[in-house]
Amino acid sequence: MTFHDITMAFFTFAAIPLALRAEWLYRQMPVLTPCQEAVRDTRPYPSLSIIIPARNEAVNLHRLLPSLQAQQYPGQLEILVVDDNSEDNTAIVADYYGAHVQRLNGLPAGWLGKPNAVHQGVLASRGEWLLFTDADMQHHPDSVVTAVSYTLNHRLDGLSIFPRQAARGLVDWAALMVGFAGLFAGQRRHNATLNGQYILLRRDVYEASGGMTAVRGEMLEDLALGVHLQRMGYQVPMLRGEECATVYMYDNLPHMWRGLSRLGSGSLAYSGLGAVLTAIFITGVMMPLLAPLFVALRLVNRRWLLFTWLLSVPGMISWGRRFGSGTGALLAPLGAAVVQAAACWGLFTRLLGRGIQWKNRLVR
Repeated sequence: MTFHDITMAFFTFAAIPLALRAEWLYRQMPVLTPCQEAVRDTRPYPSLSIIIPARNEAVNLHRLLPSLQAQQYPGQLEILVVDDNSEDNTAIVADYYGAHVQRLNGLPAGWLGKPNAVHQGVLASRGEWLLFTDADMQHHPDSVVTAVSYTLNHRLDGLSIFPRQAARGLVDWAALMVGFAGLFAGQRRHNATLNGQYILLRRDVYEASGGMTAVRGEMLEDLALGVHLQRMGYQVPMLRGEECATVYMYDNLPHMWRGLSRLGSGSLAYSGLGAVLTAIFITGVMMPLLAPLFVALRLVNRRWLLFTWLLSVPGMISWGRRFGSGTGALLAPLGAAVVQAAACWGLFTRLLGRGIQWKNRLVR
């Protein structure tokens, strides 16, 4: 075997156990299912503040806020939109739907935008419990009461969920499918990870842990906060919540590219080993696209044209089903190539000190 055969074999075969690991970690997560039984619970529910950090989210708020206003929550509920120096009509839309609006001016030194917006929302809120949710979400009417009931029943300090991921085209569908499979392939445990799209915490836990002040300069503040809370001994697990909420992450391909660049480059700071495992997995899934090039250059044997498909793609079938179609696993190599390219570009620009444009703001 040549060096190139060994390289091809390493990444192709490595994708198999990493795919199994991703599947195992995903299936280990408890499932949070909206249940009308929670509404009939006679216990007093704590007051809850829903905090939405929003920068240039006028379009998304038209979908999010009606779903939050429809929540069947028996306790006191307030909805607070933190307008993070938006350049569109974010505040106007939020006010139209009756949300409390907090407008921010500028950004404190040492803070990134989203951690600061969430923290300012906490300071302005009154709830005993806090729910941080992104503007590109849509919630089931029983999402909130189900999540709060679950934490109370299991005596948790909070929880986070992995919602249903909605894609708007084949490329972003394939990229999201591979990207999230890669995230699970490289992550530590489901109870050490938070998803910033939906984080529920008791206020006293937030305050005692330092909350966003502890991760104020982190590009991936949700992952960093999960590690921080676990180290302090708090129980804030990640649950599967596809029936509780749906997220519409990217509006178009440029938006997706910037988002994947941010996630890919930021993951190194969160977990070096995890990022390496994710990169190995995604490279393995991408091998069916690289094999024809290697064969054309006569660097590897023609058998790799078949082996890469047979070994790399089947592990993505279950993820394809989660995103809508098991046959979509055939698009996994394309998705892997997009994710890998975007992550490398984000890392390259950060190493050069140029940073990444996100929400019309330069993030370094």
